[in-house]
Amino acid sequence: MTHFSLRTSLGNEAKLIISVSKKVAKKAVTRNLIKRRVRAAFRPLARKLKPATYMFIARAGAEEVKGEALERELAELLKIG
Repeated sequence: MTHFSLRTSLGNEAKLIISVSKKVAKKAVTRNLIKRRVRAAFRPLARKLKPATYMFIARAGAEEVKGEALERELAELLKIG
């Protein structure tokens, strides 16, 4: 089950946007935690990407995904081997 969806648009540099709605996580603390985890998992993958804007939209259960599982899920969405 994927906990994120991805939208991309062309750009001059690799740019990250993370959207976590109140439907996904009621508390701001939890929404910010999800954003921090996604940023940390995205950093090592960013070097392998083409210049574009990458927007990850969190879905229900996103707060449960951590560490390597999150990095694998993002790599799968970005189609990085």
